[in-house]
Parts: sequence; C-alpha cells; structure tokens
Amino acid sequence: MPKKVTIPKCSAEDRITLETWANSRTLEARLVERAKIMIKCLEEESVKNIAADLKIRPNTVIDWRRRFEKKGIAGLYDLPRSGKPPRYDEEFRKQVLDDLEKPPPAGQATWDGPTVAEHLNASVHAVWRVLRKEGAYSTDSGQ
Repeated sequence: MPKKVTIPKCSAEDRITLETWANSRTLEARLVERAKIMIKCLEEESVKNIAADLKIRPNTVIDWRRRFEKKGIAGLYDLPRSGKPPRYDEEFRKQVLDDLEKPPPAGQATWDGPTVAEHLNASVHAVWRVLRKEGAYSTDSGQ
C-alpha cells in the first residue's frame, strides 16, 4: 500500500503565485512546470498521477515537493551553480585601460590589441572583448 504523503503548507499568497506561474506564457518553462507540480500536490493528487499528467519522473515530483516544504516559493528556483570562474575580471579590464593611457612601447605610434595582450600576458581576444565593451574599438568602419 502506498505511503500517505504529507501535503505541503502553503499560504494564500503563495497559492496565488503558484497559480500565476502555472498559467504564465512568459515565465521560464521549468518554473511553470514546478508550479504545476506544487498545485497538483496541494490538491492531494498522488505522485504517480502528477508524474503521468506532466510526463515527468515521480522522483522529480517528490524532490520539488520536498524543496517547497522546506523553503516555500523560494525553493522552486534553481540553486546557484559554481560554473567556470571568469578568467579575466574587473582588474584585467582596469589593466587594459591603464595600459592604453601609458605611452606606447618604443617603435610604435599607438597601442594595438596584440601589443597590449603581450604586455599583460593575456589573450588578444580578451583584450579586444574589453575594448569592444568599453566602446574603444568598433567592428564597423564608421563609414
């Protein structure tokens, strides 16, 4: 016999938010799906029926129900992920812009991307990204 499932506690405001999310056509699909899961859980539907209706795994229903029980609406958002750390940060940007303020190396009239990159021991592409973002370099010829 299946285990009796506890119904998560949900305030009236959270219920309205879930209804809004479930009917949204502009919100991320994953939040819409999670809202639908929670609405069905609040209506005391079985995990098996919810999973079949939404074409998801039963464990997905269980996981989101647990997160909602612990954290409420905030539990339905994705957790932050570590990801790859940025290689070139704000300090790199400052170094590129500071170098452009200095006199160019001997034998050159102005700084160019490869020279700045060599001076900072960085990628030429990273230097160009900084320059494009700062508006110091444009890909169009201006004509």
